[in-house]
Order: sequence, then structure tokens, then C-alpha cells
Amino acid sequence: MEQYDNEREFLFTLKRYHIVIIMMTTSMGNIIDLTTADPDFKNEVVTEPGGQHLKNCFQCSSCTLTCPVAEVPGLELNPRKIIREVLLGLRKDVLESEAIWQCVGCFECTDRCPQNVRFTEVIEALRRIAVRSSEKRLLFIPKEKDKNRRIKLSKQGKLKHSFDKRFTESIWLWGRTWEPEYIGRYLMYGRGLPFGPLVGFRYVSMILGMLKRFKIEFFPPWVSPARKEVRKIFKIAKNKNKVK
Repeated sequence: MEQYDNEREFLFTLKRYHIVIIMMTTSMGNIIDLTTADPDFKNEVVTEPGGQHLKNCFQCSSCTLTCPVAEVPGLELNPRKIIREVLLGLRKDVLESEAIWQCVGCFECTDRCPQNVRFTEVIEALRRIAVRSSEKRLLFIPKEKDKNRRIKLSKQGKLKHSFDKRFTESIWLWGRTWEPEYIGRYLMYGRGLPFGPLVGFRYVSMILGMLKRFKIEFFPPWVSPARKEVRKIFKIAKNKNKVK
């Protein structure tokens, strides 16, 4: 009986030892280095429009479980992980990642979130911060703080920002979008010369099909009643940003 108890205790100790070893080996790759973390990053996001409810998150994973993009193999988007990294101050890792540009804005996470974090709006706030942090200052030598906080925008981020910028410029110019103009400028500026126009040849069949069905306007909307009203909105928004 005594031998049986000793053997059972030995097997239990051995099993517990194996469990500890497995836990150590699987967690070693997930260690986060916080020596370079920015403790003010979460406050920066909270002050940005859309990030007000960031600190309400208690990591329930409802956002990740309901996100359709998170299920796509090969993509990096994980809403819960992004929120956690922001709260930990991993500024550079978050802003330089492709993940913040992979959100499609379906608002599924926002509908399911019990804390009203509004992750879709948090993503938009992170994108604006990333774009501002990637801009170089050419007129004067930047301060040391600016050098440390500057990030390198990801390739997907550059393309997405360029597309949004050309789209907005087209609305300002015409009062609404004129597809041939803003798509042409996106291929030229976003993709760069000479590769941008070459990329456009991939969509020739689609463009011809749209022309056949009169889905593309040949001429710009020179007389658009919305142009003046739209420019007033742009002016008001610009003045509000100056006040901030």
C-alpha cells in the first residue's frame, strides 16, 4: 500500500512538472518587452475623437469573436489584442502594424461590445495618429521628442491614406466624387510613377464593363449645387482643427 502511494505521488509530481514545463515553453514566445513602452499612448488615443471609451475595455474578446476579418487566414487583425497593446503603451507596434488598416468598418464589434468601447472608431483614431506620426517636418529640424515618436507607416497604411486623401480632394473639388479623376490621381500618387498607371491596366475589363453600362461619367460635374455647401463644411472643419 505504501509503495502504491509513493508511486502515485511520484506520477502526480512528474505530471505537474510536465505541465509547468509546457506552460513555460509556450509562454516564452509571448513575453512583451515594456522597457520601450509609452505610458501616455492610451491617453493620446483617448483624447482623439473616437477613442473616448478605450479604457472601458475589460478584455472579454467579444469584439474578436464577432469580427469577420479576424477569421480570414493571413490577416493580423485582432481587436482585443490591439486594445491591449494600446493600454500597455506599445505605440510603435500598434501604429506600424498592418492590422489597424485591415478593419472594414462593419461595426459588428461595436454592436457586441458590452462596454461600448466602439472599436471601429478607435481604429479610425489610431489611423489618424499613425498618419500624423509618419509625416516628416521639412521646414525645421524636429525636436528630439518628435524623432522618438515618429513611426514608419506600413505599405497598406500608405495606400489606404492615399486613397482617402484623393477621395476627399475629389469631393472638395467637385462637390461629389468623379471616379475617373480621383482613381487616376490615386494610381498616380498612391502607387507612384510609372507603376501606378500600369496597375490600372489590371482593371481594364472592369472599366470597360462599367462604361458599357454607363456606370462611369465621361465628363466632370462642372455645375454641382452641392459644391458650395461642401466647401463650407470643409472650411468649418478646418477652423475647428485650428482651434484645437
